[in-house]
Amino acid sequence: MKAYLLLLALLPLCTGREYYIECHGEDFLMVRNQLLQCSASVKQACYTRDSGEKGCTRLDFCKLPGWTCCDEDRCNV
Repeated sequence: MKAYLLLLALLPLCTGREYYIECHGEDFLMVRNQLLQCSASVKQACYTRDSGEKGCTRLDFCKLPGWTCCDEDRCNV
């Protein structure tokens, strides 16, 4: 039984890393300066687009024109 509990305790370490970041979210329709709590199995960053849209995204999108990204909590104020 103790070995079973030890395996359950170690399971989160073996299932892959989950990345977490907090970003401000804003869009042109409904969201205004809402705090987003984003988590995923791939690293994410906070972004601001030239249009004023804000949120969190995968690092792939940070390379696109018009996207400005940062990788600290709430850095896209």
